[in-house]
Amino acid sequence: MLWFEDGDSNSSFFHAMVKKCVNSNGIQKLVDGDLVFEDPKDIEEHILSFNKILYDSSDINNVSTNFREDMIVANVLRVVSEDENFMLVRCPSNDETKKIVFTLNSDSAPGPDGFGGFFFHGCWDIVGYDVCNVVKHVFSHYWILLRMYANVVSLIPKIHRATSIKDFRPINVANFRFKIISKILVDKLASTVARIVSPNQNGFIKG
Repeated sequence: MLWFEDGDSNSSFFHAMVKKCVNSNGIQKLVDGDLVFEDPKDIEEHILSFNKILYDSSDINNVSTNFREDMIVANVLRVVSEDENFMLVRCPSNDETKKIVFTLNSDSAPGPDGFGGFFFHGCWDIVGYDVCNVVKHVFSHYWILLRMYANVVSLIPKIHRATSIKDFRPINVANFRFKIISKILVDKLASTVARIVSPNQNGFIKG
């Protein structure tokens, strides 16, 4: 009730709650075995080092491309028809891209570029042509501009007073333009994914 009464006004209660949230979500100390990191720079370097090791892809890159392709051809059953494959890789039309944009949540948090869904919905007459061209570029050249798929990563503590980096859950906030590409791909895959994914791995498939 205090929050309903004083929470959104410029009151001492509001500032006290914001300060409490900052203190509880902030990382003041991290422990890794016998090592204790309390300096902000040391904490930052430890977090970066941990995640670089966690998401390292050097083992994958060491496998030759030809070997990987041969393994796929030899061991993976072909279940996508030529017509379906054409649908999956076909460039979406401007109308299809616009439809996807307006199905995405306008209130979602903006990514590193600061432009959320509300901007794209409200300014579509200005930016729509460029957005459609970006989407077509991705589907015709098969690569995405580097800054387009940049993310803001927030570490959310899983437990109260977390001190180990393993006790934090990373939450990624992506640029809205990247969400457009992802949504287009998801919608394209929806018609075939039930046949592609193994029955014991279909926990996230609709139905």
